[in-house]
Amino acid sequence: MPPQSTPSGAPHSAPHRVRREGGASLYRPSGPHTREILDGLVRDKVPVFAMPSWFVSAEAAQVGYLLSRLLDGRTAGAPGEPHQAFYANSRHEALHGAIKLLRHGGRRDRTAHGGAVLVLDGSGRLRATLDPLGVGPAAALVRGVECVPDAEGFVGALRGRAHCGALIAAPGRLGPAAVREAARRARGAGVPVCLDLSDSGLDWSGEPDGEALLLAARPDLVVVGERLTGYEVPFAAIVGTAAAFAPWNEPGNAFLHSNTYGGNTLAMRKVKHHLAGLLGGDPAVRETLEHTDRDWRAVLRLYATHVNPETVRLHRRMRGALHVVRADGARLTVELDSGRRLDLVDAVCGGGLGVNGHNPDDARTAVLAEHDTAADYCARLESALAGETGLARAFPGVSGASAVETAITLAVLARERQRRIIVFRHNYGGKTLAALVATAAEATRAPFGPLYDGVTYLDPFAPDAPERLRRETASGDVGLVWLELVHGSSDTYRPLPDELLAAVEEQRRAHGLLVGVDEVLTSFYRCGRRFAHQGRLPHVDIVTVSKALSYLCFPVASTVVSEEVYERARLREPGLVEELRTRYRNQLGAHFGLHSVAQVDALGLPERTRELERVLGDAMDALPDRSPSVGRRFREGLFVRLEMVPPGLPRPVRRLLPARYAGRLAAKAGEWSVIATTTWWITRARVFVLYDCLGVPLIAEPRDAARIGAGIRALAACGPARLLAAAAFHQIEQSLLAAVRRARAR
Repeated sequence: MPPQSTPSGAPHSAPHRVRREGGASLYRPSGPHTREILDGLVRDKVPVFAMPSWFVSAEAAQVGYLLSRLLDGRTAGAPGEPHQAFYANSRHEALHGAIKLLRHGGRRDRTAHGGAVLVLDGSGRLRATLDPLGVGPAAALVRGVECVPDAEGFVGALRGRAHCGALIAAPGRLGPAAVREAARRARGAGVPVCLDLSDSGLDWSGEPDGEALLLAARPDLVVVGERLTGYEVPFAAIVGTAAAFAPWNEPGNAFLHSNTYGGNTLAMRKVKHHLAGLLGGDPAVRETLEHTDRDWRAVLRLYATHVNPETVRLHRRMRGALHVVRADGARLTVELDSGRRLDLVDAVCGGGLGVNGHNPDDARTAVLAEHDTAADYCARLESALAGETGLARAFPGVSGASAVETAITLAVLARERQRRIIVFRHNYGGKTLAALVATAAEATRAPFGPLYDGVTYLDPFAPDAPERLRRETASGDVGLVWLELVHGSSDTYRPLPDELLAAVEEQRRAHGLLVGVDEVLTSFYRCGRRFAHQGRLPHVDIVTVSKALSYLCFPVASTVVSEEVYERARLREPGLVEELRTRYRNQLGAHFGLHSVAQVDALGLPERTRELERVLGDAMDALPDRSPSVGRRFREGLFVRLEMVPPGLPRPVRRLLPARYAGRLAAKAGEWSVIATTTWWITRARVFVLYDCLGVPLIAEPRDAARIGAGIRALAACGPARLLAAAAFHQIEQSLLAAVRRARAR
């Protein structure tokens, strides 16, 4: 077992030594190459994380291209057909993403298969996480996924019912012959196949041979994993044919599955180094890599082909306003298509990522230069988080979604006889199949069912919400109430009411249910308090933290739980609990997390954020009650949301057009509003904002907060038509200037 820690939170006088028995962690100690890459990124102020989903880098485009080249002729696609990739943080996340993609691809035949996915799981490890209580696919935490241990059972299950997809996990345990037969039977039944090659380096020299497994399966989708970073940096990817990725290439679906840290520059550089070493002797590959190193338009073309075409569509429409080229502290620099660079206050990552801004120099001096590969920073981080939260046990993660999934799994194990979960509407928990339980948006969940059915979603802002909560818990079958104090997507524009939180505490005492709080977005003074729940909920059993631990350098997360939750879960499934304790133990990530916690007070964030709140509050208070572009508005600490008023159709047009066409135009107007508002913020207000959510960076200067406040006031005075005109002018101007620039270059 990993070393135990005390809940005191006191710093350790000497580093713990890493225990090697069991070897359950996916990760090895970070080597010099990994630390050199990250040191260079921080030194040169290269953005590691810039924004979820919309961040495009040359490395991310190149990795998609290299993966496609390596898989060419070895999958269900025709030779020469490009593959696409979706980047995740672990093989587990990628496997969940593959199941979601298989279900989404089979949506037209849903009445026949009901979203059922068949898994050939020779190791049994995936099954344990999908169904921690062993109750079967119909009632599992991840429903509708049938796991069988051998090829015979796989063939029998194919005969027994319809499926929308098949996943062959840990194929090295089966061998090429068994993989070939399973894939042949699946294809014969019209079922697309995903092959898990997360332990293959794609150099076709593994045991058993990865190429032989690929050629045996000819899969539609392939999962690759941490081996591509030398098991040092969290990473995985789903790679597949254009046909397999078709559902996520549709404009309305392109961001239904997303990932905050996926495609980060550290992981991409590690993977690129590995893959380029395999293909670097190919002149065409060398030429492509060199071309995309110097030509941003080539990067966009490659990214559109091999990663996400909708992201590139947004970048092109905004003419460089999303092209982030430098990240330093509270500032980002974008390069417009004309070559002009704009210095911006970053109000996107300021909303929840990092306690010391982008690429702080102490990441080099206090973490990378001092990192001891024999020290157990995971145990030290556990102790520090225990001191912060009062919860004794920490389970490492690689993303907010992984932390939420661990939280829900532990709660289900600890309250196996009270399996129902209450989640409040507008909550966001992440997008793995288990974390989707805590994501209340129906549109986000609908394409990927069946999902866990023991969840009740309550409107926290309904007048009778406390009474509804009491009625739901009266049955005694509720084991967990899961909540975010502040919602990034709530259309009510306010935090959870005190009356509801009082009812949560009342029911916790009355029925012994668990209270879990998601602090991924809100921890460490984002919302005016060290943690958003402190002072509002007197007792919590589970807390998830991620973005604040990352230091904007490394994917890391933690699920901290009480000793009682830990012991009861361990009593029910000791092997699974131990796997969750060790699976994501990454010492470099924990070192960054530990440093992040220490920096909260070292940087004087309690005092600094009070001053920033004052500046931001003054700006919000100065807003007029009525505005042509801003409706309701909300501020909690340094987090702000503005309800944008989309441009409306002229009344004569509404009268003349049939309702269906008017509806389409209204939807289009909403899309234009997003682009126009984001463009205005970046090019006019000089603040990096993605539409309606923004946050002041914790280490911003008062002048940065003042710039954001001035932008809010100016936006409120600017009508939707002026926003559209400004965006149109920006696009025309940048197109003309870029054309002149290219002509001069020739």
